[in-house]
Amino acid sequence: MSRPPRPTSATARLPPLDRKRNATRAVQTVHLLDVTPHEVVALKPAGLASELPRDPAADSLVHRLAAQGFSGLRLVHRLDAPSCGLMLVARSAEAAAHYAQEIAARRWHKWYVAQVALPCPKAEQLVGAHKSYLRVDGPSARVVRAGGKPSFLDVTLATPVPDVPDESHLLVQLHTGRLHQIRVMLAHRGAPLSGDVRYGGPSGRTMYLEHVILAARTFASLHWRVWLAPAHPDRVRWAPALSDAVDARVRALSTSLAPDGLRS
Repeated sequence: MSRPPRPTSATARLPPLDRKRNATRAVQTVHLLDVTPHEVVALKPAGLASELPRDPAADSLVHRLAAQGFSGLRLVHRLDAPSCGLMLVARSAEAAAHYAQEIAARRWHKWYVAQVALPCPKAEQLVGAHKSYLRVDGPSARVVRAGGKPSFLDVTLATPVPDVPDESHLLVQLHTGRLHQIRVMLAHRGAPLSGDVRYGGPSGRTMYLEHVILAARTFASLHWRVWLAPAHPDRVRWAPALSDAVDARVRALSTSLAPDGLRS
């Protein structure tokens, strides 16, 4: 898989780990793709909460970043705990406000790979644009006919999962960021994620949902950046066609967003 373009903005030195603070309990470090004075782009492992505000000392992405020396962190988006992949975390209130506005305007480009409990010939029928209305009920979401928030995603590719003939990988462009949106919308269309028992997926399997590509305008310069998640232990094996499609999407985004570095 090709590597994403190198950062064009000034990159800060990684702050040293505060060893005294973490002497009583070892905290696993988080892989960092990019660090500037205004944001951190990190790779969230599967099974790790993005943040646990009711218990800041509990293990979470924010807690691990704090243990690596970062302070003043503010989440501007989240990944479900079972999900893995790219997360951009603001390092100031001003940067957080900028990214909140960008997300509200739907300027971010977000691409995911989801493993669904559906053979590829049937999964291919999901390729296209999808819209649902989602309502949150406690810790879950559901599709409703009225009264929910409009939610949009595109399925752009379906490929077989190597060595798992009854499952498929879907390449998904997410346009809105509702609670469990990809999981509940795909399940509603007969393609629950494998292992996602909350939404009807088969049990006894590990859920795989990865945020693989993120393109956003950085706070300091408003220049577009494209980040591609590197290979990591939580990533399952992809078919070559999926790897090629992800690489092609990164190249297309880098080209289309690059001409003057700005886009309104």
